[in-house]
Amino acid sequence: MGKGINMKLFSKDGYLPVKSIFLMLAGSLIYSLAMNILILPCGMYSGGVLGIAQLINALLEYLGVSFSNVNMEGIIYFLINVPLLVLAYKSLGKPFFFKTVACTVFYTIFLAVIPVPKNMILDDTVICCVAGGLISGIGIGLTLLSGGCGGGEEIICVYLTKKYHNFSVGKVTVIINIFVYGCCAIFFNLTVAVYSILCSVISSIAVDKVHFQNITTDMFIVTKKANVQEVIFNTVNRGATKIDATGTYTGDDTAVYVVVLSKNEARTLKKEIQAFDPDAFVFIHENVDVAGNFKKHLH
Repeated sequence: MGKGINMKLFSKDGYLPVKSIFLMLAGSLIYSLAMNILILPCGMYSGGVLGIAQLINALLEYLGVSFSNVNMEGIIYFLINVPLLVLAYKSLGKPFFFKTVACTVFYTIFLAVIPVPKNMILDDTVICCVAGGLISGIGIGLTLLSGGCGGGEEIICVYLTKKYHNFSVGKVTVIINIFVYGCCAIFFNLTVAVYSILCSVISSIAVDKVHFQNITTDMFIVTKKANVQEVIFNTVNRGATKIDATGTYTGDDTAVYVVVLSKNEARTLKKEIQAFDPDAFVFIHENVDVAGNFKKHLH
């Protein structure tokens, strides 16, 4: 193709696959549709970093700090995001940083162009909370599957889930939003805050179901072929424990490889193992509890 435009940018080896671009676009669009069409018309409060920005802005107004017609919420949100983007760049790697910037741009565009109805499109506020939370959670989960995120609290979530294996994006989001909505309930409207909490919890559950990186699995690979550990390392960049064994039916020498990884990694590795050794016996357990040196990888 000569020196034309390459459809890959900033991946693990310097490029971003088309699949990641699709996940970012789809996730951003789905999230923005849920936010503008289902959540905002109900008058619910924003959670996460944007909610914190709203609280700070309300506090400034209460203290009499006025900036004329300037939208301080947007400025405060931007200022909070600056150190978070620095954290993403330094601690989570350049690929994640650039994907996060791209996701943030997509979020901004879609949220700006999708019109917000004046009235709720569904008659029941609870149904709007459930539908909006579910759909927005799916959107966030898709952007996380791309290897990036929409900025704000999602950067904190990914950082903590990568550093501590017992964290998940949904759990961290709930913790942050409990603080935000708790303040909203105390200082503003209790009923709307409760609806907002319901929407946030449902969204967080949906994120954890879609974001396979949160699901820890163990995989057992029974094979007679040698050098399977190289396939494991080259595919998912993880080590494995090899156990020498003997087949009770055939009496043949065999090997059992045990590896702990995310559900997304398990799907990829299973395909590679089956291609390397069609006779290999592979079985997987999901939602295993892991203690020790297990690192969550960003994809």
